[in-house]
Amino acid sequence: MVRYCMVILGSLAAMASAQDICMSPTSTFTVKVNLFASELGYYAFEECGDVVNPTIGMEVGETYTFVQADRSNYFHPMGFSYFPDGAHDGVDELEPGIGLGSDASCAETLSCPAPMYFLNDDYLGNYSNIEEVLPVSTGAEDFGLDAYEPLFFHPMPEWVGYGEFSIQLRFDDESYDKDIFYFCHIHQFMSGRIKLMKNGELVSPEDEPPLGYTYDEPGAFDETCGTYGLDAFQLPHPECPSTFVCDAGPENQPFASCINAMNCHMVVGMTTGVSSESNLALFIHQMIPHHQNAVNMAKTLLLTGDVPCEDLTNDEDPYCVMQVILREIVNGQNFQIQAMRGLLEALNLPATDDCTVPVAIDGLDGLGSIVERQNPPPIEDSEDGAAPVDRVGGPFRRRV
Repeated sequence: MVRYCMVILGSLAAMASAQDICMSPTSTFTVKVNLFASELGYYAFEECGDVVNPTIGMEVGETYTFVQADRSNYFHPMGFSYFPDGAHDGVDELEPGIGLGSDASCAETLSCPAPMYFLNDDYLGNYSNIEEVLPVSTGAEDFGLDAYEPLFFHPMPEWVGYGEFSIQLRFDDESYDKDIFYFCHIHQFMSGRIKLMKNGELVSPEDEPPLGYTYDEPGAFDETCGTYGLDAFQLPHPECPSTFVCDAGPENQPFASCINAMNCHMVVGMTTGVSSESNLALFIHQMIPHHQNAVNMAKTLLLTGDVPCEDLTNDEDPYCVMQVILREIVNGQNFQIQAMRGLLEALNLPATDDCTVPVAIDGLDGLGSIVERQNPPPIEDSEDGAAPVDRVGGPFRRRV
C-alpha cells in the first residue's frame, strides 16, 4: 500500500513518526549486526525484522535488555549516548555522572541513567539504577563497560567461549526531553535512534538531536556480493585488466564476478599520488583500498554460505577456522581503516590522493599492460636531514 504523508499538524507528524518505531513486547532487544548492510555493517534486532539501525522505542523508567549473544556482535559492543556516536565524536554518553535533563542534579550523586553491562547474567559494575540487580547506588560510577568492551577485541573463539554478553538500560530521567542513541564503541557511524516515551506518547515528536550523517545504501551489484562500493567497478573498466579470475565455470561465475569487481576497485584505489609529499599518507592511501579488498572478499565468501560452522570454538573443523578468519578480517580491518582515516585527518593530510592509470589490452596475455604511469619525484633530504613534520588537525569524520 502506498503511504501518503502530509505534514499539517505536529500531532499528525508524531503519529507518522510513531509508526516507524520498533517496540519490543518483552522489553528485550536481541542484537545482531548485518555486516552486508553497509561498509561497516549496521545493527539489527530480531524484534524489529530485517530493518537495519531501526528507530526503537523505550518507556521512561522501564528496564530494557539488549542481548549481544549472536556471533555477528563480535567487535561491536553496544553503547548508549545523548548524541550520535558517543566518544567517537567527543559527545556525551549515558554515564552516571552525565545528566542533560532540565534537572541535572543526578550528576552530583553519580545517579544519572547509564547502561549496565553483563556477562552470563553476572553484572560487571557497581553503579545501579535497577534495584532488581543491585540496590540503587549513589557515588558509584563503574557500570561495567571497562570490563565488557575489551573482551570484544579478543580472538573470536575466545570471545564466543566467554558466554552471553548483554546490557540492561533503565532511562529514568523524567526531565530529559530529547532522543538518545545506541552506537558501537569500536566502529563509528553505526548509530541508531531511541525514542523515549511516556505512557506510549513520544517525549520528543521531532528527531532531536539530528543523526548528522546518512546511512550507506549498497547498490544492486553490491547486494548480490554482500559488499560495499563496487557497483562502479564491474568489468570492463578503463583502469583494470579484462579479468582477474580465469576460466570460471557456471557454478563459480557469480563469486568470480564479485572478485573481479573488488579487485578492480582495489587496483583503481591503489593508483595514488603523493601530493602531500608524505610517505605516511602514501602508505595509508595504498593500504585503505587493500584493506577494503580483504573486507569485501571476506564478506562475499561469508554470504555464499560455503563456510558453514555451528561452533566457532571448534578449531578442528576447517570451516569453523575459516569462518573465524573471515569475521576477524571484516571487523578487524574495518577498525583499522577507520583508524587510518582518523590519522590522515589528525595530521591534516588529504583523505584521498587518486590518480588515473589507464590499462590497455595488449592482445597477448589477456590481462592488459599499463600504458601510462605517474611517477613520484625522488625523495630529497632536508637541509638538516630531518624528516618533514606534518601538521596536526582533528579526527576524521564523514559528516553531511
